[in-house]
Amino acid sequence: MGSLSGTSSGASTVTQVSEKLQALLMEERKRKRKVSNRESARRSRMRKKKHLDDLTAELTQLREDNHQIILSLNITSQSYLHVEAENSVLRAQTNELSCRLQSLEDIITFLQWKQW
Repeated sequence: MGSLSGTSSGASTVTQVSEKLQALLMEERKRKRKVSNRESARRSRMRKKKHLDDLTAELTQLREDNHQIILSLNITSQSYLHVEAENSVLRAQTNELSCRLQSLEDIITFLQWKQW
């Protein structure tokens, strides 16, 4: 019987060692998973920060582009108003000259009619 208890005790010790090894392996896996998860989270934060930085840079560029477009639009609007004013003056001068020409043609026609 002594040998049975010794065998049983040996098997029990092997089982205990095996269980401890499994517990250690599970702890090691947990630790590795934690490290892996932390690294993954760090990479995710870095990607998110880079994305945010890229969006911020794009926003700055778009604001600058928008500012330049507004300046260009203002310059173009001022030019348009200046050309429109010049055009009005030229139309008035054209009308005045047309009237003067018509008057001169009427005088010429009258003088020619008078000579006959």
